[in-house]
Amino acid sequence: MSYSWHPVENLGHPFLMVDEATFVIPKGGEVRLKKNHFKFLFILEGSIEHEIEGLEGRKHLSSGDILVAPVVEEHVYLNPTPNHAQHLHLVRLFLDAEHLEKHARRRVRKPEVNFTDFIVHHFESVVQLTGGIDTEITDLLVDLRRETDQQSLGYRHRVRSICTDLIVAVARKLTDTKNEEMADPNAMTSGLVTGVKEYILKHLADDMTLGEIAWHVGKGEEHLARVFKRETGQTVFDYVREARVNRARTLILDPALSLSEIASRCGFHSLSFFSRTFRKVTGMSPTGYRRHMAAVLTPGG
Repeated sequence: MSYSWHPVENLGHPFLMVDEATFVIPKGGEVRLKKNHFKFLFILEGSIEHEIEGLEGRKHLSSGDILVAPVVEEHVYLNPTPNHAQHLHLVRLFLDAEHLEKHARRRVRKPEVNFTDFIVHHFESVVQLTGGIDTEITDLLVDLRRETDQQSLGYRHRVRSICTDLIVAVARKLTDTKNEEMADPNAMTSGLVTGVKEYILKHLADDMTLGEIAWHVGKGEEHLARVFKRETGQTVFDYVREARVNRARTLILDPALSLSEIASRCGFHSLSFFSRTFRKVTGMSPTGYRRHMAAVLTPGG
């Protein structure tokens, strides 16, 4: 089962559509994706496994990850948990595969002049960037959400511009990652940040201290705080707050869950604190957001 909302189409080549979606993967089950698009996936919330043509074996896919997939025949979301369903909340950017394929056949490409050539040049195969959603990309996703929510004058032009910026940001991140690996295969900075994020996402319902997180990744508190801020542009607890609200945004889509239960699952000790934090991050109260999403959700996706 899946739901999508605020799809924006008619963006012009090479774009097809961008939207926000939630997939519900049944306990111990799977969701097979039938639409073979060239796609960029930005994982906002959730933790599942997936299998996709172009990556060897089953991979973990969770909050903060980016997946770039040129047209593939097979992509499957899997839930290894036998006791409960899993939700995957993401932004999907679909590109016109036929248009890209035509450009790929050209003998001469100008990636710094033609944006389609840029995509073909930098994204030839499936790639997953674990923890790839940094501050720059987060800000772009926030801008995208605002434009698709409000749909003010000229919003399609703004959405197209933001989608272009997202793809360029991913290409730069991919290039930087490759350069870092070539320069120093044993570099630990990226792994440290990824380890911190993974620990936080697994313990959102729990109380967390900087000392506890630092102990888990084997670093001192000051070193961890400094590296995390430098690499992500956020403090550790800015990220904790953002991750808790993102999880709440996904859980709110389930009408069977009360706001008190959602607050507890996301690590908020009181409903009032949850409501204040949620409004500060999203600009809406949890009740208002639930009402808004009930009006715009489209089954299928």
